[in-house]
Amino acid sequence: MPPQPGQGRTPATASTSNTSTTLAPHNPVAKAIWDGSIPIQFSWDQAEATAVGSQAVESFFLEAPRCSYFSLLTSRVRRHFVDMALHFIGDDAEVWYDYEGTPLKWHYPIGLLYDIHGLQASSGKGMNGSLLPWKITVHFQNFPADKLIKSQAVDSSQDYFMSMIKEADYLRNGSIKKIMNMSKSDQTQLWEGLSANDYDKFWGMNQRLTFNDGTLARNLPVRIYLPENCPVIQEPMSPVDENGQPKTLRQVLNVVLPDLFPLVETGPPVAAAMVHGIIPSLETSAIWASQNMSYPDNFLHLVIIFK
Repeated sequence: MPPQPGQGRTPATASTSNTSTTLAPHNPVAKAIWDGSIPIQFSWDQAEATAVGSQAVESFFLEAPRCSYFSLLTSRVRRHFVDMALHFIGDDAEVWYDYEGTPLKWHYPIGLLYDIHGLQASSGKGMNGSLLPWKITVHFQNFPADKLIKSQAVDSSQDYFMSMIKEADYLRNGSIKKIMNMSKSDQTQLWEGLSANDYDKFWGMNQRLTFNDGTLARNLPVRIYLPENCPVIQEPMSPVDENGQPKTLRQVLNVVLPDLFPLVETGPPVAAAMVHGIIPSLETSAIWASQNMSYPDNFLHLVIIFK
């Protein structure tokens, strides 16, 4: 039986004579997801390299956290190519990335981008893990402003991340009081924990947003990604059915994609939902999945895979 809502999280508090600090919850699932990573090979765009007379610049290899963002890696990537050969005088906001010619959205988590452009796109090709290391092309010029939001610098990434946190808070509670009641330093701790890949620092604060103190969330923050650049699906998703029973992932997906996720299977399944590179059972509690498998922006990002 799938884990049920509320299982897997135990808040804790560490106290001293002067301070009381909330520790990250004991949640093996969330910790395993946080520790997930993707080996990436960053290569300088060949046309750009040739244009400045550089022919053989070594690629940069990095084990990137799935929950992180490319903007948080850019300074390290840029430093590598500057040290190797590149005469680049711009700032990090000019750097952008593509995978097989498709510009990568800097405001999406790295793991989500990999699931969309790597695993989802190759699901029917039988590549069986040959995508790793994930081969990303780095660009230092010709920013595709018609395809990407400009200003992918770290400050802009932080602003976008916090806007997603607030949106998730609103969907769960009908207001953003929880996040707005946090002090500025507490809100900053969320981003600092993510930037430093510090699970305890991030989740020690984020649990204040995701725990509902026994109160049922109004809606689950869920975003659904179909292949072929279809628009992202984001609709209010009630966590319970008309009888007040917790919905499964199948029931949530059936609301917006009934043909792909029928409530009763009459033949082989035609689609699956992937999150963090894995395909959970469709009978998993949607509340549990939202609490334990969401990205740090507190959205459950479901990537649809056709079988």
